[in-house]
Amino acid sequence: MFLLLVRIILLLLIVMMVKNMWDQAGSKDSVLLQRLLILLVVTLAILSFFAPDSSIGATVLSVLSFILKPLGLSIILLVAATAIITNGGIKNPAPNLILVAILILIVSSTPIIAFWLAEGTEWEAVKAIKVDGCCHESAEAIVLLGQGTTQPRIPNRVYTQLTSTGDRIPFAAFLYRQKLAPYIIVSAGPRPEISIPVSEAIDIRKLLTHMGIPHDKIILETKGTTARTSAERVKQILKDKGMESKIILVTSAIEIRRASLTFADLGIKVIPRATNFYSFQSTENLPRRIGGEDFFPSAEALLVTTRIIDEYLKFFYYFLRGWLAPNI
Repeated sequence: MFLLLVRIILLLLIVMMVKNMWDQAGSKDSVLLQRLLILLVVTLAILSFFAPDSSIGATVLSVLSFILKPLGLSIILLVAATAIITNGGIKNPAPNLILVAILILIVSSTPIIAFWLAEGTEWEAVKAIKVDGCCHESAEAIVLLGQGTTQPRIPNRVYTQLTSTGDRIPFAAFLYRQKLAPYIIVSAGPRPEISIPVSEAIDIRKLLTHMGIPHDKIILETKGTTARTSAERVKQILKDKGMESKIILVTSAIEIRRASLTFADLGIKVIPRATNFYSFQSTENLPRRIGGEDFFPSAEALLVTTRIIDEYLKFFYYFLRGWLAPNI
C-alpha cells in the first residue's frame, strides 16, 4: 500500500511538471519543436524506467544519476551561471548558483562528511540484515557479485588487476575455504569499457583458481550487470542444478542491503556477507581518531560520497519497481 501511494504521488508530480513544461512551450515561437522535445524526453524517461538494461535506458539513467550526484549537479549549476553572464556582468541568480555549486563540492569532498555518510549507510545496513549473526551458517552456494571488481587483462598488464571493490574476490575464496558452501557462483556480465563482449566473470574465475578454489567448483553467470539481473540468473542456475534456494551473498557493504532484498524478492534465502567497508565502525574499545586532514576536501572523499548517493538512488529506483522484499 505504501509503495502504491509513493508511486501515485511521484506520478502526479511528474505529470504536473510535464504539463507545466508543455504549457510554457505553447507560449513560445517554436511550439512544435519544443513540444516534440518534451515528448522525446518523456519517452526516454519511460523507457529507462521500464527497460534499464537496454542501451538507451542505461544511457538515460546514467545521465539522470550524473545530474543528481555532487559533481554533476555542481557542473550543471556552474554552466547555468555562466550562461547568465553577459558582457562581463554577472546577473542574478548567477552568484547564488556559483556559491551553491562550490558549497556542494566542498561539503561532498570533505572526508569527515564522507565518513559520516558511509558509517551511517553501512551501519544501518549491518543492523537491518543482521550480518553479525550469520557468519557460520552454510548454504548451497556463495554468490559473488563481481561486476566492476577487476580491470581487464590487456597486453601491458601481466595479471588481472583488482579495483577498489576487489576485496570481494579473496573474501569469497575465504568463505569457500571455511566450507560454508560447496560452490562459488560468480555473477559478472560483459565489461562495458570493451567494445567486444568480454565477460568479467571469466577473469574472476582465473583469480579464484589462483587462490586455490577448484575450477569445477566455480559456476559462471556471465550476463548479469545489475543486482536484479544477477538475482534472476542465479535463481535459474540454482533451479537447473537442483540446488536449494539458499545462498551466501558477497558484495560491498554499502549495497549489501539492496542486493540482499533483491535476491530475497525472488524467493532466495540470503545470508549476507559484506566487504569493502568505507567507514571505520568505532567502538568503545577501538574509537576512531579524527585528524586535521579529515576537514580538508579530497578527491577520495568525493568518490565515497558519490558512491553512497548513487546507492541511495539505486535503492529508491528498486523500491519504485517493487524489486525489494520486505525483509530477508
